[in-house]
Amino acid sequence: MKLRGLLTLAMAAQVIVTAAALLTSYAVTGAAGFGPVQFIALLASAAVAVLLARLCTRAIETAQQRRTAAQLAEQAQASAQMTQAVIKTALDAFVQTDADGTVLEWSVQAEALTGWTRKEALGTDVVNLLIAEPLRDGFRQRMMRLLPELSNTPTGIRFEATLLHREGEEILIEASSTALKIGGRTIINNFVKDVTRKRAAEEQLIQAQKMEAVGQLTGGIAHEFNNMLTVITGTIEILAEAVKDNPPLATITKLISEAADRGAALTSSLLSFARKQALRPAEIDVNELLEELAKLLLATFDRKIEIVTRLDGNVWLALVDRGQLSSALLNLAINARDAMLDGGKLTLTTRNVVFGVREAVAVGAGYAGDYVEIEIADTGTGIPQALRERIFDPFFSTKDVGKGTGLGLSMVFGFVKQSGGGIKVTSEEGSGTIFTIYLPKAEASTLRPTGYDERKIVGGTETILCVEDDRDVRQYVTVQLESLGYKVIPAANATEALAIAAEGSPFDLLFTDIVMAGGLNGRELAEQMVAARPSLRVLFTSGYAYDSLHAQGRTMGAPLLTKPYRKAELARMLRRSLDTAVDAAGDAIPTPYSVQADVEGFLRRQTSDRDRR
Repeated sequence: MKLRGLLTLAMAAQVIVTAAALLTSYAVTGAAGFGPVQFIALLASAAVAVLLARLCTRAIETAQQRRTAAQLAEQAQASAQMTQAVIKTALDAFVQTDADGTVLEWSVQAEALTGWTRKEALGTDVVNLLIAEPLRDGFRQRMMRLLPELSNTPTGIRFEATLLHREGEEILIEASSTALKIGGRTIINNFVKDVTRKRAAEEQLIQAQKMEAVGQLTGGIAHEFNNMLTVITGTIEILAEAVKDNPPLATITKLISEAADRGAALTSSLLSFARKQALRPAEIDVNELLEELAKLLLATFDRKIEIVTRLDGNVWLALVDRGQLSSALLNLAINARDAMLDGGKLTLTTRNVVFGVREAVAVGAGYAGDYVEIEIADTGTGIPQALRERIFDPFFSTKDVGKGTGLGLSMVFGFVKQSGGGIKVTSEEGSGTIFTIYLPKAEASTLRPTGYDERKIVGGTETILCVEDDRDVRQYVTVQLESLGYKVIPAANATEALAIAAEGSPFDLLFTDIVMAGGLNGRELAEQMVAARPSLRVLFTSGYAYDSLHAQGRTMGAPLLTKPYRKAELARMLRRSLDTAVDAAGDAIPTPYSVQADVEGFLRRQTSDRDRR
């Protein structure tokens, strides 16, 4: 009953009771005045009024208590609903336990994170549910030490731990925990998020930064070393020609030449790791390449090693340098052989994969998209955890002294990364190793360069502007160009070359180093000169291709002659640059396709085979 109605009823009852009491008193006494009987009637009426007031007060208090209780219950329900809404919509998993670790609440996100359903988790020990058995005792001790600190810290604490998914996969998590005291009972609320991929990305970044720093140092050293080797390999040819009729001296020059070639091979390995070698990517059928590799391995490996190929017939073409890929795969195969001295199985696998951003980052690939996966798996001794993080470092080797340079895997790493791909290694000591390479899918066909007859050294009479900041290399190149019949205008840097061009000195080709000291490098010099004279021919040279786009000829179409180089290589690249037909705008004029170079190469190989027989 409402408060107003209750008061109205009480007042009406009081009036009726008072009137009845007075009427009864007058009826009994019949007196007209106010006597004792009337006084008693009023006392009775007052007593009834007090009683009614107490009844009304009690009723009002009861109604107020019910209303307050209803409001509190409604607020509690709204708060509980809001809490549940927050838990359900949170990005992190919510796990509530008591002080003993018994699960009291388990959100949908916790189900997705761990694989355990809410029904399965409620009432169980969270440590038994999520921690690997050998680590449970230690984890409980850690939690018991943290519990007093948690109870005394209103803001809670954060910690990291490794949990075990229902399917057995390890998950690295970050948890935010707070403790509440409710009725003498301690309740622990935990918000948990998966940081496995985040940590993997951070480790990838740290590794990439380390490798980049080492690569910059390695590339710089190799570049300077290649400048020296260019002079050595070039001048030794001149000496060899001069002493060819003197057998003792000819033998010495041959030894020097072979040593220079070994030095060139070493710097090539260093540049491969530093991702600064010149690549010539083309559309490659990786299945065909692996089939050729399998045939080679079957012919050379011990019969105790089984070679198995699992090649996807629908695998995409990869955009990659065929020669570098062949070297990388052979290197991995040889490492696998060395890990299986008592025999085993080497499996070569290909498949197509499509990466999102997270997956690309996880394997160190250049971007999200389509990749060709090549997997080389062995059943050998495996790689210990302590060594796994160092296997791609240059000059790091677990082989005996004299049995390896320590550059093999670093070359593979550098080649794959420079190609825009990724590489990962999975290994357990005693359980074999799996190297997985991801190469970018080829989107468009790539024209193959025109072949040249390696036996011929053809010179010319054109004028060449030679820009080289290393004095010894510049002198050597000038001598070699003049010996080929060319007229040479030497320049020590880009500024000097631009001044020569501004004076109006005529020249047919710009032959410039890419990396030079001063304000402009070779690429920028070429761009300025070609902008003023579009039909100018350009030939780049470098100890390493610092600008990979130009190194691969993707912008100006200008070829690159890598240092160190022989006279024959210099002659061929010059003619390749000068003989290409161009129009007034500098664009190459298409020429009819000819198989003459292929026919001549085939005939030379046939002749060589007959001579060996």
